[in-house]
Amino acid sequence: MAKELIMKATTVEQAKAKIAAAFGVEEDRVTFEVLQQPQKKTLGLFGGADAEVRGTLAEKDPAEAAKAFLSRVLEKMGVVGASVTARVENETCVLAIEGEDLGFIIGRRGETLDALQYLTGLVANRVDNSYYRISIDIGNYREKREQTLEALAIGAAPDTIRRPAAPDGTPGSPVLFGRDYFAALLHLPEGSGGSAPPSSARMA
Repeated sequence: MAKELIMKATTVEQAKAKIAAAFGVEEDRVTFEVLQQPQKKTLGLFGGADAEVRGTLAEKDPAEAAKAFLSRVLEKMGVVGASVTARVENETCVLAIEGEDLGFIIGRRGETLDALQYLTGLVANRVDNSYYRISIDIGNYREKREQTLEALAIGAAPDTIRRPAAPDGTPGSPVLFGRDYFAALLHLPEGSGGSAPPSSARMA
């Protein structure tokens, strides 16, 4: 829904500046309509009128705001030739980044990508102050990571759920791994088999 303001000032430019300031945005985000041109006073004493301008600020779509923010950040990071496309899947806006040599955006274990996704989500949620789920993906990284975690979990499940009992008969304690790894365990089919967890698995 668009927002409107009408301002008066000595000049049209001043009225536009006042409207943009009231909206808290740059003037290029506002559509202006001059309702009245300023009129000078006769002999400097009589009549005259201020300029009157209407400004309209169109609310951004959360997905568009997220895409614009992500594109600006990539530019600031020195990414050249990358494109950002947005699509909606299961009530989630997926922003796909395509280009060459984008591995550094993913970062170690996806930490850089996760941080970028978090910040982009904040921008989207500020559009109408409601929750809007954002997911950022590069070369299907998210899907490939999920498949890898599920494969590891299926292979390690039987021996990772609980440590062996101690010699004195004390029951073994649960073995917990990183958030993503353990989340994959929750989706295991019954009766899955496998071996011990990989040495790279993080223990909580």
